[in-house]
Amino acid sequence: MIKGFIGTSLVDYPGKISSVIFTYGCNYRCPFCYNVDLVLPERYKKLKNLSEDWVIEELKRRKGFIKGVVITGGEPTLWGKRLVSFIEEVRSQTGLPVKLDTNGSSPELVEELVISGLVDFFAIDFKTSPDRYAELGGDFALVEQTFRVLKNIADRVEIRVTMYPPLLTEKDLEKMVPYLAWFKRIALQKFVQENTLKKDLVGEVNPEFYHRVDAYLKERLPEVSIVKRY
Repeated sequence: MIKGFIGTSLVDYPGKISSVIFTYGCNYRCPFCYNVDLVLPERYKKLKNLSEDWVIEELKRRKGFIKGVVITGGEPTLWGKRLVSFIEEVRSQTGLPVKLDTNGSSPELVEELVISGLVDFFAIDFKTSPDRYAELGGDFALVEQTFRVLKNIADRVEIRVTMYPPLLTEKDLEKMVPYLAWFKRIALQKFVQENTLKKDLVGEVNPEFYHRVDAYLKERLPEVSIVKRY
């Protein structure tokens, strides 16, 4: 299940020093994805498996310094009950809060994690307008269900938008806004064309595009906090 571990991160858990755990496998194929080694089978099969016991021991060793644990991917929720059991073990062994990164494709699992209280903070990626999710191999109906679950704990959710111009036209943004309005925090992430899933992308993005997206969302969502990561 686990193919990567970073002992200390200052950026992955808002407001907390954290350790980051990387699961492998993903059901999406986003052209801008930079974690290709965790997405493509021919790549992640070459990576060493890290045992859950080893990871938990590493977390315990760092407990005096780190203040949270991030589980990311890939898409962690593909691991279902095994993921739930692992989070239970992390909580019982370390007592540390857990943040989960997800693409929103497993609403029932997310609901289980919300109800159980096992996950303290969620980050969910909003890729593009609902009617374009099929281009990425996704089903927005599932993502919408996840949004509906998470809007009930909106103060513990961050919606992440990677600013990749071909998937964020003004028409796309217009269709995304009603869902973004359910939440309190949006993070606008810079698109970096380096080791991406698709090679023939858009090249260097004009900074004006980032500012335009930011201004568009601020005008329509004045009560939502927008975090700039570009």
